[in-house]
Amino acid sequence: MFRKTFLGIALFAAVGLGAAPLLAQGGRGPERPDPIEKARMLKPNLYLITGGGANTLVRVTPDGLIVVDTKNPGGDRGTRLMEEIKAVSTLPVKYVFNTHHHPDHVGNNQMFLDAGATIIDAEALKMYMASDPRTKDIPGLANQTFAKDYVLKFGGAEVDAHAFGRGHTGDDTMIYFPDAKVVMVSDQITDGNPLADYANGGSLLEWNRSLDGVLKLDFEIAVPGRGEPKSRAEIEAFRNKMATLISRAQDAVKAGATKENFATAVKTDDLGWKLNPNLMGNLYDEITRKS
Repeated sequence: MFRKTFLGIALFAAVGLGAAPLLAQGGRGPERPDPIEKARMLKPNLYLITGGGANTLVRVTPDGLIVVDTKNPGGDRGTRLMEEIKAVSTLPVKYVFNTHHHPDHVGNNQMFLDAGATIIDAEALKMYMASDPRTKDIPGLANQTFAKDYVLKFGGAEVDAHAFGRGHTGDDTMIYFPDAKVVMVSDQITDGNPLADYANGGSLLEWNRSLDGVLKLDFEIAVPGRGEPKSRAEIEAFRNKMATLISRAQDAVKAGATKENFATAVKTDDLGWKLNPNLMGNLYDEITRKS
């Protein structure tokens, strides 16, 4: 468990989708104070920066830096993020990866493009970022894309990007550092309720495809989109909870549950989750379409 080491990491309470139009399928609700924290070392030459939106990773190489996720736009977040990166190393950022298109992960992309970095993203991520009302006006679309998998070898380091499948969004991308045995799993893992952004390709039914792909990797630390780094055992436990949810949901449909009573027909309290009826309605539609 990595919780004792990372008690300072800011946690966000997850909320059910569909609570209001602003939250539509993947939003996080009203903004809360979330200052960017000091960079801390996860492994030699690999640093974590929390706060200000999603977690950010910085990989240091002799030839420059590789960054994963650029936090929320607005305020002084871009400046503060760059300050923490420069506190780690004054070398330039050469490459940026995003784990999905939500604002808290791509909000300061343009700052890195302006400084000469290359942004490498999945094709689906670029597409959803350009079309999602929450991100279409945020500058900083990727200037290099890939379909499913990409390997970057730079400065003696390797970074593997894998779009294993739909889950939190339709463009979730797992970023793996094989030499450090660290994988960024983004919002495929959460300390709260799993949130699927159905308006942008998300899927509860297919969620575990990404986690199954992650669990085939040789890793010791998994970094979520927000919250504390996780162990392999914690990823396995979350994956098993998702499998239980889907099994119960499919059984409820087979037993004759309707869309209107589906949320109450599927037991989730023992999983520690309270899933919004709108989200469960989307899951119901997924299951019945495949039946």
